[in-house]
Amino acid sequence: MALVNWLLLVSGLLVAGTGLYLYGTYPFLALPTPWGPWPLYLLLPGAFLLGLGVGGLYALGLAWAGRRERAAALRRVRALEREVAELKKARIEEIPRIPDRDLEA
Repeated sequence: MALVNWLLLVSGLLVAGTGLYLYGTYPFLALPTPWGPWPLYLLLPGAFLLGLGVGGLYALGLAWAGRRERAAALRRVRALEREVAELKKARIEEIPRIPDRDLEA
């Protein structure tokens, strides 16, 4: 996880640095859109943040699905434990008792 954090930090700093570089050297670069020209130094970090947001939502969705699966598995385990407990109650004596021997032996 530490590696992922470092990679996220380095990539974020690279994108921010590239945006600042574009702002400082080429502030006139713009991409045409139906809403007018958008400066490239804003689009690059914006696309990066949009990707982070989508990735974060995907990770949250995976975590939510994992929690649901874990809860379902725990319900199955508890049901099996109840079933085993009921079977143990039904079969009180599993080891045959020899009538002429002591119970402690």
